[in-house]
Amino acid sequence: MKIALIHCPLRHRKFSENPKIVDEKFCLAPPLSLAYVAAILERAGHRVIMVDANALGLSKADTAGILDKFKPDILAFRMDAYQFHQTLEWIRYLKQKIAVPVIAGGINFLNYARESLSYKEIDYGIVGEAVESLPKLVLAIQNKEEISGIEGAAYRNEYGDIVINPAGRENIGFDLYPFPARHLLPNEKYYSFVSQAKNFTIMVTSKGCPYKCKFCAIAKLPYLERSPENVVQEIEECYKKFNIREIDIFDAVFFLNKKRVFDICEKIIKRNIKIKWTCRSRVDLVDEELLKLAASAGCRCIFYGIESADQRILNAINKEINLRQVEQAIKLSKKHGIQTLGFFMLGNPGETKDTIRRTVSFAKRLSLDFVQIGRTIAKPGSDLHAVLQKETRRDFWREYILGEQKEDYLPAPWTNLSVKEMNSYVKKAYRSFYFRPGYIAGRIFKIKSFGELARYLIAGVKFIFCNS
Repeated sequence: MKIALIHCPLRHRKFSENPKIVDEKFCLAPPLSLAYVAAILERAGHRVIMVDANALGLSKADTAGILDKFKPDILAFRMDAYQFHQTLEWIRYLKQKIAVPVIAGGINFLNYARESLSYKEIDYGIVGEAVESLPKLVLAIQNKEEISGIEGAAYRNEYGDIVINPAGRENIGFDLYPFPARHLLPNEKYYSFVSQAKNFTIMVTSKGCPYKCKFCAIAKLPYLERSPENVVQEIEECYKKFNIREIDIFDAVFFLNKKRVFDICEKIIKRNIKIKWTCRSRVDLVDEELLKLAASAGCRCIFYGIESADQRILNAINKEINLRQVEQAIKLSKKHGIQTLGFFMLGNPGETKDTIRRTVSFAKRLSLDFVQIGRTIAKPGSDLHAVLQKETRRDFWREYILGEQKEDYLPAPWTNLSVKEMNSYVKKAYRSFYFRPGYIAGRIFKIKSFGELARYLIAGVKFIFCNS
């Protein structure tokens, strides 16, 4: 069959944890989930195109024109709670132009499959892993066969009732996945705010997270790793086939398995792959030996989840780190020439104006290269989401997906600070960190290209005039 995967434009939402400028400018990443789906479908023998309307700046009409030429048998979309109605709007438009079945998937179907399928424009959904269930669903659609036996398939039966089949295996070996279909993507378009080389891409070497931070929904997913050989084969493919020179590893905790990371780094060095890469880590997972090898293998920046400078808050969100570990991780990273980005959240349980001031001061004192500062929100499926449901006796995300709740700021009953105050403090924190003369002067000397300089200047100007 001919299947078209569409990545719709992304827009900042009121309930986002980030200011508008951060959502718009921090990263233009390839739609990795759809790229995996494309590879799964190609392996099953289907003809596939991906239309990244977000990266290419395409309108609905532009996309419809591409689809009209391709003449797909199925349209497929990834849907999350944040962008649900934006994606639904695109589905409605494109389905009017291209009258074929629509399959949707993504983490939203783990949490709200029935609510998502309540919209007639969505014909089928995939709950959970797609690697086994999606090819079976497409084959059943093609042959007009029974769907009831397909694990993870969501659909309407002959009476119009919504049926959600139990999800399939969660612990499918990650090495069994094909590499993402980057040959279907405009790889030259992508970048992150901190990237310095082209072409740029993202990749994942593990899924889930074994830690239980209360603000994060990833903790609910099983943790699975890819083998070092499988990871390095994909890195080598990126380098040789797609001219990619920088990769952002999107794992929640890349340095979790020290032996695995050692194997990956040693293979990169042995094969002489001159790639630069960034990753995410907890501060309590790094040491001198690991950072030295990672730097030798091309690691140039680590994104550390720091969240707060108040130990009581760190305990309240179940972060299980302390400030001494934060300081040591940043110090060791810098010693080995690795830049650092600190993730911070304002508005955690127990947050006050004083704890916010101390967190911002701590971030500046650490001499981080970058920060990303967000307002703590109740992400779908997180422990804080459960707290919000208990306090309000409502499920905001369910109501939002059903169209019963308009887009709005999420309340944070775990702090006495208002949403308006928290948004103001987030903006002030960014300004306090990035607009220091000493910081600006130091950053200029680390810039590697005009494109990088332009990103900083544009972001700075937009931030000054951004009100959300």
